[in-house]
Amino acid sequence: MVFSLLAYFFSMVTTFAVVMTVLVGFGDSQMRSSRMRNPVVAEVNINRDAFAESEKAKEAQRAEEARKAAEAEARENAKKLARAKLLRERKQAMLARLQQQREQGENSLAFGYAAPFSDGAGLYSFAPRYR
Repeated sequence: MVFSLLAYFFSMVTTFAVVMTVLVGFGDSQMRSSRMRNPVVAEVNINRDAFAESEKAKEAQRAEEARKAAEAEARENAKKLARAKLLRERKQAMLARLQQQREQGENSLAFGYAAPFSDGAGLYSFAPRYR
């Protein structure tokens, strides 16, 4: 009985080994016959070239967007600088006008003319004004 079990086991192992050898050999021969077809290789190369072109186009688009963003930022900075310059000039002009008015007021008081706050009442003031 033990002998028949061992014979059965070895026959199954041998059958399995033969079947697997045949299947692997058949699959390997199929792979060899279909592995090196030129159109497939050419299509892979075409796809690779298309992918490279696509990547180049994406990179060019990113560079264009970055350039546009830099130009927009430069325009904004130029606007800010122009605005700051204009405000600075206006402030200087206002300060110059105030200084001129102050000098005129001091001169009129020094020469005994009516002060601008007198509402034309003809009051004369030689006293210094404190601010």
